[in-house]
Amino acid sequence: MLHLLKIEWLKMKNYRAFWIFTIFYVVSIFLLNYIAWTIHQRTIEQVPGSSMILGNPFAYPGIWGTVGWMNSWLLYFPGLMMILLMTNEFNFKTHRQNIIDGLSRNQFITVKLVLALIMAVIITIINVLTAFYFASISPGTFTTDGMENIFYIFLQSVAYIFFALMLAVLFRRSGVAIIVLFLYGLIFEWVITATLTFKFQLAPAGYFLPLEASDVLLPFPFEKKVFYPNAPAAGVLIAVIAAYIIAYVFFARKRFLRDDL
Repeated sequence: MLHLLKIEWLKMKNYRAFWIFTIFYVVSIFLLNYIAWTIHQRTIEQVPGSSMILGNPFAYPGIWGTVGWMNSWLLYFPGLMMILLMTNEFNFKTHRQNIIDGLSRNQFITVKLVLALIMAVIITIINVLTAFYFASISPGTFTTDGMENIFYIFLQSVAYIFFALMLAVLFRRSGVAIIVLFLYGLIFEWVITATLTFKFQLAPAGYFLPLEASDVLLPFPFEKKVFYPNAPAAGVLIAVIAAYIIAYVFFARKRFLRDDL
């Protein structure tokens, strides 16, 4: 596996678009949290008593959920990176060359799945470091309360990146896969949720959609009950997300192993 990962590294290290999106993602995580932190600080300074209402989402233990929620808006970019990395294999026929050179189809798709997991781990580490920084410049002392959100960040990252990988394998064209990713995540899933909630009075059903399930784990920092009333328990959502991830892996592997090179 290390040998296969080295091959992946050789493909990525000179790929300019990958590094541009990586830098953009890392900078955006910090800037988005910094902007929110600045707004929160100025609100507390200029509006007496606001701290009693708002609390401090950038202090322990709320920081984990705050950074996780901020990150959820940016996960489309790692998903986009995964799509570009996978569809480039099809566009430049490097997947065919790798298999001609001795890799099996199973090895090829497996290393892509491992790469997706590594990306999710790196994203989680970046978010943890960001949380530590903003908590360090906010009042309060360290506590382990709320650290389950670190696992939720990782799980959400895996869900988004594996979903993107599946789209890349299914469509094999970066443009189509990217459009589907953004349209589904930013528009279609919201429309489906609204339809289930307001037309069919099936509000809880919307929480079980592929991306929404992980979003519910990391709600808006101030009030979960307002934005996700009657949300299922965390254990139920984790089971649902795990089932979707298994489905993404199944369909991606099945499509790649059966399709013509």
